[in-house]
Amino acid sequence: MVTITVIGLDPYMVRQISKDLSEKLADIYECSVDDINFYSPECLYIHNGVEQNTWNILVKVNAPLKVKVMQNDVAKIIHDFIKATCINMAIEFYYYSQDDRYEFIDDTQPRFMTEDNSVEIDSDVEYEETDEEPYLGNVFEDFEKKINGGK
Repeated sequence: MVTITVIGLDPYMVRQISKDLSEKLADIYECSVDDINFYSPECLYIHNGVEQNTWNILVKVNAPLKVKVMQNDVAKIIHDFIKATCINMAIEFYYYSQDDRYEFIDDTQPRFMTEDNSVEIDSDVEYEETDEEPYLGNVFEDFEKKINGGK
């Protein structure tokens, strides 16, 4: 499993980058596209008190140690796909032993949500208009009477 974290770019932009880049990375890593994931937090990338988003970005690649030999090819393809979205980019690689990764997959559900199996909820909820005025009194009046000994 390879996870690419992109810090400093709009997460919705990273969604499109992941669509375009996942298959290319899977080819280089000789793995399934299902083994490639992206993480893009909504955050500020900051240097010396100034937001750097889209000016400077950081890409972190977490991958199994066995694929380290592909690092140069991966750095080049990531750079080529993302360079048009920023001015400066740093790419860092972090490797882990596959013995240190555990997966717990529910075989009764699809492995990933896709555009085909996702459910969208209509957010255009209609509310019934009413002429009733909102209550502006003390909703705790009876409670306060009980606390104060019925006074």
